[in-house]
Amino acid sequence: MNFKKMFSTVIGFGTIGLLSSVFAKIQGIFFPASMQLFNQVTWTSYDIIQLVIKLVCVYLSCIAGGIVISLCGGEKREQYITAISMVLIVIWLWISTVHPLWFWALLITGIIPFVLTGSKIKRIIR
Repeated sequence: MNFKKMFSTVIGFGTIGLLSSVFAKIQGIFFPASMQLFNQVTWTSYDIIQLVIKLVCVYLSCIAGGIVISLCGGEKREQYITAISMVLIVIWLWISTVHPLWFWALLITGIIPFVLTGSKIKRIIR
């Protein structure tokens, strides 16, 4: 793996992590109750909507990460490395917090396709 490919993996991973954090912070500003979702055992319909917003934000972050990986010279291998690294982090978060199974299942199954979608968007724009 040459420097350009390693750089694209690190930058893509950082993009996904940073954007996910920024989106979560913005959601916390507009909907302060969304920051308490991690401490709850039961959820109302409002809480479910907040979880769906979190899910969409992570998916958007994955798309942006896929675009950045492609822009930095990464190919399928680097996209998979980044996406699998994110999946491992999400699995660790799943083990350490309480959320409904559907949320984690959708989150884990969506990371790889959305990172790959980001790289396809980059090719379309080009």
